Amino acid sequence: MFSKPGTFYCILYCCLWLTLAIKVSAQHISLGNPSLEGRTGKGIVPSPWFIAAGTPDTQPGIFDIKLLPSAGNSYIGMHSGKGFLEGIGQELSQPLMPHTTYVLSFDMAFTTYYLYPACYGSLAIYGGNTPGDTAALLWLSDNFTQTDWKRYHAIFRPTEAWHYISFWAYPTAPCNKSQFGIALLIDNLSAIDKLLLPAVTATVKPCSCEAVTDGRITLHVTGGVPPFQYKLDNSGWQADSVFTGLAAGAHTGEIKDQHDFRASIDTTVASPWKNCLVVLPTAFTPNNDGQNDIFRPRVYDAIHDYRLQVYDRWGKLVFSSQAPEWGWDGTVGGSPANVQSYVYICTYTDSREEQHLQKGSVLLLR
Repeated sequence: MFSKPGTFYCILYCCLWLTLAIKVSAQHISLGNPSLEGRTGKGIVPSPWFIAAGTPDTQPGIFDIKLLPSAGNSYIGMHSGKGFLEGIGQELSQPLMPHTTYVLSFDMAFTTYYLYPACYGSLAIYGGNTPGDTAALLWLSDNFTQTDWKRYHAIFRPTEAWHYISFWAYPTAPCNKSQFGIALLIDNLSAIDKLLLPAVTATVKPCSCEAVTDGRITLHVTGGVPPFQYKLDNSGWQADSVFTGLAAGAHTGEIKDQHDFRASIDTTVASPWKNCLVVLPTAFTPNNDGQNDIFRPRVYDAIHDYRLQVYDRWGKLVFSSQAPEWGWDGTVGGSPANVQSYVYICTYTDSREEQHLQKGSVLLLR
């Protein structure tokens, strides 16, 4: 029952699947009912899962199994022993491709008693082309005895195309407690994803000045399988990739994907300006040469309640802004302003919550 099959696909069939494999660059095979939701009971499994062998059960509550599900409201329990195996399976929405590395994640736990005393848990994953087919052993867990849920990540590489996958309580060593001494609970399966290890990069906004903690780091992920979690230094994991309110200095960013693969990056938030201040230029040249074309302040502080007003020599308002990054381009009503001196008034509140009023003149040159 558990032997590997010989080669039985015709050349045309192999060529067809090879063509499909080349076209699939990031295969994502979703399993039906991955949290195994269904009516609890002996010898039943919820659709679209089927019984591959034995009498697996939909838990909790059967044989006094009381562990709460790790996801949803139910899960599967199985036990096996010499000459008796239990397993569940499912037809895949698209076949596993040969020579492709996949990752599949799920939760498992051991129970010391499953109708009979048990010694350990062990899971085998098989690929095949009929329900319950064990043509190819894809992955075998280590023996485990933890009685709380633990996340497992099965990595496997089929050598042929398989349309079915099955999961078996699989004995790897004798049990001196009973003839059915391998017991496991399984829940919360992920999709089957092509293995793409994640990598992380970062963009960094420096602090405005040494006394201000307004640095920002944004983490970017390539590869991996979403959703991603993000972490900076000793903070907890979060769904947001942006970290704000950072002090100048070294920081370590870390990401993990759905299958718990991780990547990290060391980066530094700089503080290019020691003193906190706002500086307005005395002249600008709006001639579209890419240099000094806009009249706006250089801000080396975390300011708010900002306002800039510019007047001509007759006291007419020619420009107004409430954002430091929005400066005057030297036009009035869409036409170039005259070459002359203009008066500005700039007000803002700094990082120490002190209010400032700066007045001066700026010379427009062309």
